[in-house]
Amino acid sequence: MGNELAPSYKNHSGEQARDGQMKAYIPVYFGTVLVTMFLVPVVSRLAKRHHLVDAPGPRRVHHVPTPRVGGIALAVSTLTVVLPVFFLDNSIGRSFREEQTQILALLAAAGFVFAVGLIDDLGSVRGRTKLLCLVVASLAVCASGATLHSFSLGTWFAIETGWAAWPLTVFWITMVTVCMNLIDGLDGLAAGIAAIACGAVALMAYLTDQIAMAVLLLGLLGSVTGFLFFNSYPAKVFMGDSGSLFLGFLIGAGSVICQRRAPTTVGLALPFLALGVPIFDAVFVVVRRRLLERRSAFAPDRKHVHHQLLDLGLSQRAVVIVVYAITAINTSLGVFMLTTESAWTAGLLAGGLLLLLSLFAGLSRHSLYGIRMTLNHNWEIAREARREQRSFESAEAKMHDTESFDTWWETVCDMGSQMHFQSIELWHCRNGQLASACVWYSPVVPAGRTVQVSLPLRGSGVAEWEMKALIGVNGYLELGGRQAMLLARLLDEFPPPEQKEEGEVSAHVQTRRADPLRRKDKEVFSHDDDRSVRSKKSNSYSQAAEHLGNPGSTL
Repeated sequence: MGNELAPSYKNHSGEQARDGQMKAYIPVYFGTVLVTMFLVPVVSRLAKRHHLVDAPGPRRVHHVPTPRVGGIALAVSTLTVVLPVFFLDNSIGRSFREEQTQILALLAAAGFVFAVGLIDDLGSVRGRTKLLCLVVASLAVCASGATLHSFSLGTWFAIETGWAAWPLTVFWITMVTVCMNLIDGLDGLAAGIAAIACGAVALMAYLTDQIAMAVLLLGLLGSVTGFLFFNSYPAKVFMGDSGSLFLGFLIGAGSVICQRRAPTTVGLALPFLALGVPIFDAVFVVVRRRLLERRSAFAPDRKHVHHQLLDLGLSQRAVVIVVYAITAINTSLGVFMLTTESAWTAGLLAGGLLLLLSLFAGLSRHSLYGIRMTLNHNWEIAREARREQRSFESAEAKMHDTESFDTWWETVCDMGSQMHFQSIELWHCRNGQLASACVWYSPVVPAGRTVQVSLPLRGSGVAEWEMKALIGVNGYLELGGRQAMLLARLLDEFPPPEQKEEGEVSAHVQTRRADPLRRKDKEVFSHDDDRSVRSKKSNSYSQAAEHLGNPGSTL
């Protein structure tokens, strides 16, 4: 596309019109700064009075309770100053009326997101619920006509998004909002990054003659600037989820609206580079939690980029300055892309991405070999878990048609055989005494550790049965615990059927190996002496486990 921006905005309006706009931009910016500085102390005092504070904790870096609803001041100051300006009878008012639908949809959606964040600050909102609300708000912006309709990189290629415009737009807005929320972990960190990003997108709006959007983003920049006076280290107030979600949503959705008149690469690359630290941080955190640690993506921890920099021995001020510097450098590269030839566009973008990758790769505590081994470990566990789940579901299906005790026991033994169980024993309580009813042994005794479980089973309203199982741990204790859980789940759903005659108990004793060792094991289980029944049962099982080659461990 070459250097197309400069002629387009220079020819679109004269120097006189720009001077008039500048006279409005300055009051908007400083007006929101002053309003925010007035509102923050008021909001802070109210928060303390109603105990709306963030208390120190293991995941916190502050040491005194701090008000957490500073986002109220951000939202109120922005809307209070900006909205009246839109209705002036000048070029700003005319620009607003031309873009009225999209801007009003943007503000309404941002207000909705702010309300969701405020509810979370006042009480609690689940992460998935907040994510769903962000998607709904992003869809409202798409419905107003603001979508990512195409992608291009200089004159090299251009792609029309077509039907994918809405999903891509929703993904972009949601991603930016979530990333801004996640990076809010140190005093002044999120607010400073938001200020740099607001300034960059406001500049893009100004250079492409989107006057109304420039006013809105300048107002947002002013509110963040005023908020930083109270949020810088040591912070007197936090923006909370209401503030971080409001800022992230306006920046993400505002960049979508502004990119329409800029080359698409610049329109997206500029906010992407400005928000590169929170975006890369979120990506690395989600990948680590889901793929390496197998935890929820919403699980809290202390492994964000700012936490890792703190662990290196940097102070809070130093960490914030480092992140500010990287954000400023990346934003400068994005601004250069506004006025440079298209041949340099890809190089500038690659330089910003390389800087971000260098930061996060340097902070990563995982080597490529370690990551590969962890992924192989997780893949093996997931594959074995799927196989065990299929075995359980097969046993569950058979149990639905089971009425006799023999068939029930056979199904339990078949499931144990498929899940590396070494032995299963069923005890029955008759006249207050426990007696061994059924015993099953695996035909193959694998080497390695074992897990011993004891499960009381229901029968006629009381625990009349008890099952003890010895599970071979094939490399991972986690799988042994999962196998025990699946056995317990099966027995919860299908307890032992009632037997017809008391004499049938001995008829159900089964062994899958008829060798002297197994016969001796069976004799151990049926041996009786002068000790109590419970002591006899415990000792006999321990002896049987020793015959299997490992005394096992209690789960």
